[in-house]
Amino acid sequence: MKPPKAFPENSKFQNLKKFQASPILYMKEAARTYGSPVDLNLPIGKFALISDPEQAQHVLASNHENYTKSNGYKQVALVLGNGLLTSEGEEWHRNRKMLQPSFHKNELRKLLPAVWETGSQYLSTLADNQALRLDTEMNGLTLTILLNSLIHSSDEEILSKMSGHVNFGQEFIVNRIRSPFKWPLWIPTKNHRHYHAMMTDSNDLIQRTIEERTSIGGKDIEDLLSVLLTKLDAKKDFIQIRDEILTFLVAGHETSSLGMTWMLHLLAHHPEIQNRLFEEVNELGDYESLDLMNFANLKYTGQVIKESMRLYPPIWNVVRKAKAQDRLGEFEIEEGYQLMNSIYELHHHPDYWENPALFDPDRFETYNFKHKFQYLPFGGGPRFCIGNNFALFEMTILLVQFVRTFKLKPLSPKEIGFNPLLTLRPNQLVNIQLTKRT
Repeated sequence: MKPPKAFPENSKFQNLKKFQASPILYMKEAARTYGSPVDLNLPIGKFALISDPEQAQHVLASNHENYTKSNGYKQVALVLGNGLLTSEGEEWHRNRKMLQPSFHKNELRKLLPAVWETGSQYLSTLADNQALRLDTEMNGLTLTILLNSLIHSSDEEILSKMSGHVNFGQEFIVNRIRSPFKWPLWIPTKNHRHYHAMMTDSNDLIQRTIEERTSIGGKDIEDLLSVLLTKLDAKKDFIQIRDEILTFLVAGHETSSLGMTWMLHLLAHHPEIQNRLFEEVNELGDYESLDLMNFANLKYTGQVIKESMRLYPPIWNVVRKAKAQDRLGEFEIEEGYQLMNSIYELHHHPDYWENPALFDPDRFETYNFKHKFQYLPFGGGPRFCIGNNFALFEMTILLVQFVRTFKLKPLSPKEIGFNPLLTLRPNQLVNIQLTKRT
């Protein structure tokens, strides 16, 4: 067996500059040049790119027990603690088992009226011919929905502070992951002072929320905090409760926020698809007509969501570290190798998708996948995203509400670059114009 070929054959530090400037382009060039797997030849560790669905299935599912979270998750844990995203082994299994029932479709039914109501209230504040900056507006809207669903809170202070913490936390994590030199957190740099203040503030906000909930009982409140307080002790298990809430706030809201941002941007640039979508959703009434069983009837709406998440997967990269030597086809994977399973590359691979750059929801009407791991908007294997159903229901409701109320027109270029942190963020403003439907 042979090791993955290194790309490109330059100085590792020269490569790092190119990688940090545009990870998506760097990885695309690597995959197109040497296939999969390919060593990314970086000074921050031994990283290989996976862009083949068979290999991704091997790493994420078939042989997942040989792979653990990558070194980068140690940096993620600095912000999110040891919640579902970062925990491993028995602790992860125990917590996943505890939380999984809350994310079954019948349980999610209880949360959807609040999503509908929050979306309706938000749209009622928007004016005819208003310009809307999608990246910031969807960030605020989905965070409001998630705070309501997680901790039943509409507190403006919590919303404002947690929004800032989520944005800073992502940048802080990614900067540490991509830097070959990581200063200890006790060194009082500006960034480190901001980090410590953020963590103290997040801790205090969640502590206050728990104390308020336990003081009133809250037995009739349906949210994630109620589930956690039923299973765990508010005082003894505070750190675990805090970590799970932070994990769902950051990971959950980013998926929906970016999913909506990219989707509305695409629809603004494709009026013919927008019109077809309007025809499907125009017959719906209020929430009572959008029963869970009727989600399946919104067929074209589902296709639009799926295709948008194919083109712009919010979770664009999943990294795993080999615990022992392994084999991917003819290639040897050494112990300690970190494998970047690029969801973005899998979703744009020309061997698996016809015209992969084209926004075409019809491809999901009768699309027969050549491989089940060519499409992974919520990851794959045992660590498949627990909140996938909630995110899909939330995006469906918001999409229905937007398209029924407004025509969407573009104010930003069709092609927008990326600022890929933990999630696939745009690198510039994403603006649309709203025109009220009559």
